[in-house]
Amino acid sequence: MTLPEIKKTLHAKIDRIKDIDFLREILFKIDNRGNVFIIPEHMLESIKQGEEDIKNGDFITMEEFEKKYEKYLK
Repeated sequence: MTLPEIKKTLHAKIDRIKDIDFLREILFKIDNRGNVFIIPEHMLESIKQGEEDIKNGDFITMEEFEKKYEKYLK
């Protein structure tokens, strides 16, 4: 299939789609096609909060976690 044929087919299929969420997903994919990994906006806040917690020393090590939850890990 040639490039013009692919574009024509895509246009025709997109014109028939009624699902707005699916169309938004397609648009998102097109807008971000060069990015290897995209972190969704709602996850960025959690990541920023985690980084802030680490800076403030508000965390436990894996060893501490395992000791604290030892009974659940067996």
